Amino acid sequence: MTNESSRPKVMLVVAHPDHDSATWAIARAIEQGIESDGNTTAIINDLVASGFDPVYRKADLAHHRELSELPADVRHEQELLESADVTVVLFPVYWWSMPALVKGWFDRVFGAYDDVSHGSPSVVKQLHLVASAGLGEGTFARHGYKTALTTQTMHGIADYSQIGDSSIEFLYDTESKDPAVHEQLIAQGYTIGVAMAQRAHLAYDPVAVQ
Repeated sequence: MTNESSRPKVMLVVAHPDHDSATWAIARAIEQGIESDGNTTAIINDLVASGFDPVYRKADLAHHRELSELPADVRHEQELLESADVTVVLFPVYWWSMPALVKGWFDRVFGAYDDVSHGSPSVVKQLHLVASAGLGEGTFARHGYKTALTTQTMHGIADYSQIGDSSIEFLYDTESKDPAVHEQLIAQGYTIGVAMAQRAHLAYDPVAVQ
């Protein structure tokens, strides 16, 4: 069996306060899918439980202006990112966008990489977002919300950060009371996890982690 420290790693970042929610049920399914091959490590980064501060403060701005060191909590998040072959961010859709906790995580953690302004390839190897949407796909398509959130994240974050491999997937009807819908969401989450493990194996560079 492969030593766990030398396995490909997928970091799953989750931002939801209720572990009994549909979002967390999907998160557990993604984790199971990631680890289903027995040779991929899932790293769960629960932003709520960790107490991550999403507010961009003076210390963040001072680092941006090259006047101070990187805040310790941001550096910790970057170390997690850099240890992963694939990063997956799962979040519920609030007001047709991502929650403040996720937006602040991107603001502080991704914004702190100095190489962004220089156009260098990101140290974040892959970034894949999963949005859990309470309403149906028709509502998102009809009002342009899917297009807007895709542009915001894929162009505004992934492309700007020079991340070569990125995607966003929407899972709909998470507020449905129909057990069959929830079973489908769990199945979709598991499938995503399997796909992320496969991506991690393709991206895995054992030299880089030694």
